Parts: sequence; C-alpha cells; structure tokens
Amino acid sequence: MSTHATHLRGTSHRGYLELPWGQVHFRRSGDTGGPALLLVHQSPLSSATYEPAMAELAAHGLDAVAVDIPGFGMSDAAPEPWSIPRYASALWQIADALGLGEVHLLGQHTGAVIAAEATLQQRDRVRSLVFQGIPLYGDEERAEKAARYAPGYTPAPDGTHLRVVWDRIRWLYPTIPAESASRQVAEYLGVGPDYGVAYRAVFAHTTDTAALAGVPTLLLHGADDVLDRMNDVVTAAFPHAPLVRIDGGTDFVAEEKPEKFADAVAAHVRAHSGGRAGEPGFSPLYTATVEVTGGRAGRARSTSGSLDVPLSRPAERGKDTAGTDPEELFAAGYAACFGSALEVAARRRRVTAGPVTVTTAVTLGTRPGGAYGIAVRLGVSAPECPQDTLEELVRLTHSLCPYSHAVRGNIEVVTETHGGG
Repeated sequence: MSTHATHLRGTSHRGYLELPWGQVHFRRSGDTGGPALLLVHQSPLSSATYEPAMAELAAHGLDAVAVDIPGFGMSDAAPEPWSIPRYASALWQIADALGLGEVHLLGQHTGAVIAAEATLQQRDRVRSLVFQGIPLYGDEERAEKAARYAPGYTPAPDGTHLRVVWDRIRWLYPTIPAESASRQVAEYLGVGPDYGVAYRAVFAHTTDTAALAGVPTLLLHGADDVLDRMNDVVTAAFPHAPLVRIDGGTDFVAEEKPEKFADAVAAHVRAHSGGRAGEPGFSPLYTATVEVTGGRAGRARSTSGSLDVPLSRPAERGKDTAGTDPEELFAAGYAACFGSALEVAARRRRVTAGPVTVTTAVTLGTRPGGAYGIAVRLGVSAPECPQDTLEELVRLTHSLCPYSHAVRGNIEVVTETHGGG
C-alpha cells in the first residue's frame, strides 16, 4: 500500500477556497486543461481517501480534484445541518470557485448520493458519473439506520472514546491495515462527536435514479466494499451502467489498488469527454482528407497524394486482383494508432514493453433487419513484456487511443494479449 494512505498529507497540490459558510479544503493533481474529474468522498472521512490515486489519475491526463465535504476533513462545517440538496448545491459553488465548467463526478457512498443530486441540479454540466458504491436503501432500512447507525461518541478524560471510534472502524472494515484505520480515527475526531450529520442527510433523502437516465454512468468499487451487497438493486436502477468490481479492494480501493482504480475511472471519463470537432475540450491536431469515387469498387485518393489505391469488393477479389477495402484500411489505422498509444502508456507507467505487434481483424457482417455492422478483434503481442504488465498497458491504451474512443459503445472490440513470462 502507498504510504500516502497512512496520513492526511500527500503529493497533490492542496489549497483552500473561501465560500459563504467558511473554508473548503481540496486536493488537485493533473493537467488543468484535461477533463475535470471532481471526487466526493464518503462520510465521515475526507479527500485523503483518494490521495494515493491522484497521481495515477493525473497520469491519464485528467484534472483530478478531490474536495473535503463541508464539515469533514479540513473543510469548515456549515452553520447548521444540511440536506443532500444543500450539499449538492454547495458542490457546484465549489466547482465554480475552482473555475470548473463541465465536470465528471465521482462519488463514494455519501459522496455518490451528493453527486447524483448535483447532477439533477445542473445536468448540463455533468459529462458522466462514477458511483463508487451508492446506497439505495429501502424505506425500512433507511428508518433503521436513521435510528441507530451512527450513535456518535462522548469525549472522555481517560480517552476511552478513542477505543469507541477504533472499534467502529474495525467493525466496518475488519481487513484494512492499521495505518489506514488510524487515519480514519483522526478523520472521525476532526468531525467531532456527532460524526453522523451527513449520514442523517442520506437517510432522509431518496435518490431519483430514474431522472438520471441518459447520463453516462459507471458503477465501480472494490469487490469487498460494504455496499457490494447492493449490486442487484443498483444495477437494476442503472441498467445501462457497466459494473466494475476490483478484486482485493475494499471501500478504500483507491488506496489499495490505485492503478487499477485510475485505469477504470480514466477509461470511463475519456470515453465521455467529447473529442469531436465543435465540442468542448477538442483541440484539432491533424486532419486527413480522402476522396473516394466508385464506392467499394472505386478508388481512394488522399489530398496529400500519399494514398492512392484501388478498392475492390472482397467477394469479387481474386488472388491477382489489385486493391484493398474499407475494412483493411480501418484495421491498418486502428492497429497503427493502438501501437503508438501503447508506447505512450508504457512511458506513463515507466515500463519497457519491448517490441510490440498489433494485429487487427475487422469483420463486416449483417444485423437484424438487413443493416450492416462491423466487429473488431485486437491482438497485442509483446514477447519481452510480462503478461500482467502487458494487460495493464492494454487497459490504459484503450483509454488513450482515439480509435478505441471512437468505437466504444458502438461496436464489439475483443482484445487478446500475448506477453512473456
């Protein structure tokens, strides 16, 4: 585990915002010109939960900002208990103070409920959502938790209240390291004896999941997260949201598996960050223009003159027939781009992949109703790269390659990796 998980500091830039109710503490890493990812932690903890993953998110080109919810971490408390809608409106005040326009929102537990409500308040500013465990309680469980879930503690001269806090953390998370649990004790104490103030806001709130339909959403958490038990309820509420469970991760998967966490988050964010001409964040680098006459049996010529090839229909092509076809051209472009993006991924991970060969097979087929479609199979071979390292690089590459962005969610792409060792 990263040593950052054991305390409240870290390598991220840290700062404060002055807002009407007081100061708000935040952490920020990455390129301020990249897609903005606003991370909202669970209560009664703080943005320190995300510190070990901040550099990893930045390595993907994201502008990652983790905030301390008012009243938690090193942020000032509100003058009175807030509802979830009030926390959500405060989140937008924080975003405005940070100079953020459109954002991707990642929320965990309490933070997920706040992120969902914030999306309903200003949907036009939310490019995508990541729920790192969202509590969708039924009425009976909500009432039961409101009655006894977060009883608080009474400071005692002999320090026995410290044991009360420690035992609660150990009850919730029996497998986490003592260093992480120790940091959480400090976070509980920082909130004060009534650490359940945000919990009560959650228990009094019903998330309108139906109103979030159409917002690109990822369900992501550690396989041992305490809310993993709610997967059936949550996936039913968000039927089009992929579910990613990171093995070996608890509620603190961002600490325990920061690279896997960042890879999954960045792939989702990149897939929903525009990238088309005319959209925010798109910066043209190069334009290729090709003119085709005669369709599949014609000729393709680039305006630069570097491409001038005859085209032929696959079914009509003999062994002596000259020409290529759109599927071969697409396969060549995807393979070349993916290979170069993998080199970028290797540099970001500070590893050497060795010689890499990318083989792309593009299949043309028919869909029900007579329409046509294509499917892609990518084969990535790097015999000098350990298999687990290559698999990690390929996951990162899919979040970087513009071809992968272009086809994600539109066509099937199957990836095979062949490493060494």
